[in-house]
Amino acid sequence: MPNQTPQDRVGEWDAFSDLVRRHITDYTIPQYGDKGHDELMKWDPEACINAVSKYVRRFGNNARGEQEVLRDMLKIAHFAAVAYWKMKEKK
Repeated sequence: MPNQTPQDRVGEWDAFSDLVRRHITDYTIPQYGDKGHDELMKWDPEACINAVSKYVRRFGNNARGEQEVLRDMLKIAHFAAVAYWKMKEKK
């Protein structure tokens, strides 16, 4: 994670989106494959939002360490983005 502290909302978003990008590149793609070759290819927007809900519900679970909670936030953003693009493609 970058050690920089963003000074504004756009800076926060830029830093966060970089973390999401690295999560996808370093974790998701090696484990599940990339677009067109992964399980998400078969999901509709509702399935993506259900995945977001799953990780939101896990928030605050004391059994999970801080690193896992932070990783869940990256997963939420990733699934929300996939839902967005799937919805946009349907139009």
